[in-house]
Amino acid sequence: MFTDFARKILRWLPVLFLPAVVLSQIDYTGKFNPYGLFRISDGTEISLPFRLLQVELNTSRGNWDFKTNLALEYRWSNREYDFDVREAYLVWYPRFGEVTIGKQIYAWGAADGNNPTDNLNAYDYYYLFLPGTDRKIGSLSASATVYFDSWKIEGVVIPEHQKDRMPFNEPDFPIAPPFQPTEEQMVKVGNPLEYGLRIQRTIGEADFSLSYFRGHDRGFSLLGYDLIDPTPQDSTVFPGFIMNNHFGYRATQVLGADMVTYRGDLGFRAEAAYFKTSNNYDESWTAKFEAEAEYVQYVLQLEYTTPLDIQVNAQFIGNTVLKAKGRTLDFTNFQPVALTTENFIPGMGTPFAMFADRAVMVTASADYFDGRLELRATEFINLDETGSMFGLGTTYSPRENWNIRLDLIKLNGDENDPGNAFTRLEDFSHVNIGLEYNF
Repeated sequence: MFTDFARKILRWLPVLFLPAVVLSQIDYTGKFNPYGLFRISDGTEISLPFRLLQVELNTSRGNWDFKTNLALEYRWSNREYDFDVREAYLVWYPRFGEVTIGKQIYAWGAADGNNPTDNLNAYDYYYLFLPGTDRKIGSLSASATVYFDSWKIEGVVIPEHQKDRMPFNEPDFPIAPPFQPTEEQMVKVGNPLEYGLRIQRTIGEADFSLSYFRGHDRGFSLLGYDLIDPTPQDSTVFPGFIMNNHFGYRATQVLGADMVTYRGDLGFRAEAAYFKTSNNYDESWTAKFEAEAEYVQYVLQLEYTTPLDIQVNAQFIGNTVLKAKGRTLDFTNFQPVALTTENFIPGMGTPFAMFADRAVMVTASADYFDGRLELRATEFINLDETGSMFGLGTTYSPRENWNIRLDLIKLNGDENDPGNAFTRLEDFSHVNIGLEYNF
C-alpha cells in the first residue's frame, strides 16, 4: 500500500510544478548523432537501436530546477523509432544541500565506468560499451543530499523495481540470455521498495565513501517450477508432466566502499562492494529453488598524465563468489542441480562481471590541434581464460559543434571453447562510423 502511494506521488509531483517552471528560464543542450555499425568480418551492418537525438532541458526558477533528459532511439534496418524520457525530475536547493524527486539516473562510486557500488539504476545492455550514465536506465525515485563541513550524506528511496533491458531475440547481439521468459513466467517483486545511503568525507587529499543499498536484482533468476498434468491432447505430444518455470528477482543487499586521491599527475581510485542475495519469494510451487549467495566485486584504478599530455587509465576488475548454496536448474538436461560458486550468476553489480572474474582494462587518450583531434585506444583482457577486446578511435572536429567519429572494436575469444563469452562476441567486432552535431 505504501509503495503504491509513494509511486504515484513520485510520478505526478514533478508535473504539479510544471506551470511554475515553464514560465522560468530554460536552458537546453543536446546532440544529433547518426552512426552505423559494420562487421569487420564481412562489412555487413549490425542492426541495433541507437540514440539518434538527445536533448537535455533545464528549467530554473529561484532555488528550483526541473531537469529532463530526452532521447529518440532509431534503428536503420526497419526504420523503427522510439521516444524515451530517460530522466525527468525536480530539484530543490535548500540551505543544507539538495532534494530531488522524479525519474533519475545516479552515479555512485569512484572508479571510471565500472562501479560495483553503483546499483541504483538498471543497465541497458544495448549500450553496454558506452561510458558512465549512457548505459543506465532512469529509476522513479526521491533523494536528499546533505552537506556540512567535509561530509556529504545522500539518501535515496526507490518505490518501483527497475530491471535491466536485455537484447532478446537480437541475432546481431550474441550475448543475450538464451531465452526470454514469458510474462506469465515472471513473478512480481513482493515488496518493490528499495533504498540506499551513501556517506562521503574528504580527509586531506582523499575522498572516502561508504554506502549501503537494499533492493532486488536487475537481472532475472530461476526461482522454481510447477509440474502441470497435461491435457490428453498434450500428453500425446509430451507424455507425463509439463514443467512450468518461474522467474523473478532475488532480494540483494550491497555494502560498498570507495576512495579517490591524487598526487601530482598520478591518481588512484579503489572501489569494492559486498553482495548478499537470496530467493525470498514465498510461493507454493512444486519446487522452490532456495538460493543464498555472497560475492564481492572490486576495481583498482590508476590514472596518469604523461609528459606528452596522454591520459592513461588502468583498471583491475575482479568478481569473486564467496559462497553459494541452494538449488538451480541445469538447462542442458532440465534437471535440478546444487547451486555452487561455479554456476552462480550475479544479478546485480558491474556488467563486466558477466564477461570475466578477473580482468585488466587500459585506456589512453590524447587531444591535438587545440582539441580538434582526439585519439583513443582501449584494451580489455580476461585474466582467467582466453578473451580480449581491443579498440581504436578518433574524433575530428572540422568546425565548431561538428564532429566526425570513427571507432574500431575487435573482440577475440577461444575457438576451442564455444561457451566462452568472448568467443560468442567475436562476430560483434565492428567499425563505428558516425557524425555528431552538438547544440
